[in-house]
Amino acid sequence: MHDELPGLGALPDYGEQGSLLDAGVSTRSVVGEVSDPVAHVHLEVPQPHMDRVFDYLIPAKLDETARVGTRVMVDVGARQVPGFIVARDSVAGAGAQLRPLRRVVSPLPVLSEAMYQLCHDVAARQAASVADVLRLAIPPRHARAEKEFVEAGDQEPAKGTTSGPIGSGLWEHYRGGPAFIERIAAGGDPRAVCAALPGKAGSIRALATACRAAITSGRSALIVAPTTREAHRLAERLGELTGAPVALYLGEAQNSERYRTFLEILHGRCSIVVGTRGAMWAPLPDLGLCILVDDVADTLREPRSPYVHVRDVLALRSRADHAALLIYSPYVSEESAGWVESGFAALLEGSRAQVPHVSTPDQWDHEHAHWARLPEAAFRVVRDGLTRGPVLILVPRAGYMPIIACAQCNSLATCQQCGGPLAIGRGGDTPRCGRCGAAPAGWVCHECSGTRLRAARIGSHRTAEELGKAFPGTGIILSGAADGISQAVSGKPRLIIATPGAEPAARGGYAAALILDARYLMGNGLGAETQFIRRCARAIVRVRQGGHVMIAGGADPEIVTALKTWQLGRYGHELLKEREDLHLPPTSRWFGITGMPRDIRRYLALARIGLGERTAEERKDTDLLATGVHPLVPGIDVLGPIPGPREGEITVYVRTGLDEAAHLADALRRTYRSYSASAVGKPLKIEADPSM
Repeated sequence: MHDELPGLGALPDYGEQGSLLDAGVSTRSVVGEVSDPVAHVHLEVPQPHMDRVFDYLIPAKLDETARVGTRVMVDVGARQVPGFIVARDSVAGAGAQLRPLRRVVSPLPVLSEAMYQLCHDVAARQAASVADVLRLAIPPRHARAEKEFVEAGDQEPAKGTTSGPIGSGLWEHYRGGPAFIERIAAGGDPRAVCAALPGKAGSIRALATACRAAITSGRSALIVAPTTREAHRLAERLGELTGAPVALYLGEAQNSERYRTFLEILHGRCSIVVGTRGAMWAPLPDLGLCILVDDVADTLREPRSPYVHVRDVLALRSRADHAALLIYSPYVSEESAGWVESGFAALLEGSRAQVPHVSTPDQWDHEHAHWARLPEAAFRVVRDGLTRGPVLILVPRAGYMPIIACAQCNSLATCQQCGGPLAIGRGGDTPRCGRCGAAPAGWVCHECSGTRLRAARIGSHRTAEELGKAFPGTGIILSGAADGISQAVSGKPRLIIATPGAEPAARGGYAAALILDARYLMGNGLGAETQFIRRCARAIVRVRQGGHVMIAGGADPEIVTALKTWQLGRYGHELLKEREDLHLPPTSRWFGITGMPRDIRRYLALARIGLGERTAEERKDTDLLATGVHPLVPGIDVLGPIPGPREGEITVYVRTGLDEAAHLADALRRTYRSYSASAVGKPLKIEADPSM
C-alpha cells in the first residue's frame, strides 16, 4: 500500500533499490608533458548532478598559468563551461582518457583554499550546490580592471598597526565589553551579541574600537551593513577613526569596480572591509573580526540559491578562521538569542542609564489617548523637544493617505477596474488606483454600497500637514524613499518626519522622538515582534541621553517595557522560547520545497529512501492523509502542502531538530542530485529556513 501526502497523491514504492553499495574510489597515476599534469576542476554550472570536481590534463602551454585557484574553461560534452582549479597533482580517477584544459581565463588565482572550503560548508548547510555558492563568492572577471590592477604592480600589504593605545573606550558601558575588546587585541576569537545602546555608547566609535583591536593583533576586520547608504557611512567614519585603509565592497557597484576591489582585498591591501550583503565573501587574509550590523534586515538574506543569511556565513567564517564575531544591532533577534542560549556567543548588555525616557500616551490622564493618532500628550513631547533641538517623527508609510477605506464598513477601498488599492496622493486630490492609475468617479463600496471614504493609514505628507498647522513657523524635513533620504541633519530645532529605515542622524542627537501609528509597524509572520522593536529602536538610539521618546498608536506593553529598560536580550530569549514550543526556526531546522505537485512527490519519495527507509516493510505505518504535520521518517516531519508563489505550484516544509539538521541537509542535497540526474521532474526550489 502506498503512503500518500495531502494534495500530492501516492508516494511510489522504490522496492529494494535503496542507496548504492559503498565502493572505494579507484585512482591512477598520470604522466603528462608537465609536472603535476592533472587539474582538478570544480565546474561552475547550474545542474546539481554536475556539482563536483572533474579531472583534466594540463598541456605544456598552460603549465605556468594553470595554478590552483585560477578560473579556467573546460570541455563538458560538446560545450565549454567555466570552472576553478581547486587542486593540481598527478593523480586522476580511473576511467576514460583525460581531456585537456581548454584555456586559462586569467592567470591570477582568485579562489583560495579557505574560500573554497567555506563554499563547501555553506552548500552543505543550505542543501545547495557548491557552484551556486561559488557564483556569489567570486565576482565575474573584468578584464580591464584586472589589467589595471596588474599594471599597478605590487604594493605593500596593509600593516596591522594603529596609532595610540587600544582601550575598551565606549565598551565600558556594556557588561563584558572591556573583556571582549581585550581578547580581540590579544588575538583571540570571542563571539558576542550586543544590543547597541543609544547615544555615543552605540555609535560607530564603538565599532572603530573593535576594529582597532583586531588590527593591533595583526589581523583584519570585516563589517557587513544592510544598505549601501549605511555601508558608505561606516566606511567613511571607520577610516577617520582608525586611520587604517578601508575598502568599500558593494554588490551594487559596477562590475569593474567590484572586481578591482575584490583583487585589492585578496592581496591584502586593506585592513578593513565594509560592504553590503556580498561583502560576506570578501577574501580577507588573516581575518580577525567579523561584524554584522542590524542582523534582521531583509537585505541580509541572499534571494538566490543558496538563500543564505549573512549571519550564518559569518558564523562559519569566524569558526574556520578563528576570528572574533560581533552581532551589533539595537535589539536581540531570536537567532542571536539562540546563539547566546547555546553558548556559541556571549550577550553584551548595556547600561539602562544611557537610554532616553520611553513612554506611551496611556501614562497620561487621557482616556483612550494611547489609541489616538496625535494625542495631547504627544503634542507636549514635541513642544518640549523643540525647545532643545530637532524632533524625530516616525510614521509607518510615506505619502498623504496611502491606504483609504469605506467610512461605513471600514473595508479597504479598491479600484473597480483592476482591484488595486486606492490612495490619495495629496490634499484635495481625488483617490487613484496604485496599480493602474485610474481615478474612479462615483466610487461605491463592494461590501456595503457606501460612498464615503476615510483614511485607513496616514502617510508622512499628511502628518507634515497636521504638524505644520500645530507648530507654525517650525521647519519640517521629509525623509523617505519617495522624498529622498536625508543622511544627517543639524542640531537646529525642527521636525524631521521619516519612514522606517530613512531616519537621518542628528548632530548631538534628537531632543525627542514621536513614533506614530505604532501598531502598523508590527508586520506579519515570524519575527514580527523583533521587526517592531527594530523599527522603534532605530528611532530611540538617535535620541540623546535625557531625551524623551513617545510610542503612540497602540503598542504591546511588554515590548514597550523591554524598550524602556533596554532588556532586549531577555525579551529576545522569551521570543525564542515561544518558537521552541512551536518547533520553529531557529530552534528547529526547516527546508521549504517548492514546485509542481508531482515533482515534489517524486522528490520526497527519493528523499525518504535517502534518509534510510528503503522498503515498505521497514517503514512504520504513518497517517500521511491528515492535514498539518506528517512524518516522512521518524524524527523528520513534512508540513503542508500550501499554495506556491506561482499558479499550479505548491510548497511543503521538511522539519527536524537541530541535532539532525546536518543529516537532513545532506540527504536533501544528495537526493536533489539524483533527482536532477535522472530527469524525473522539473527543477525545484529548496530553501533552508525560509521566510514564513
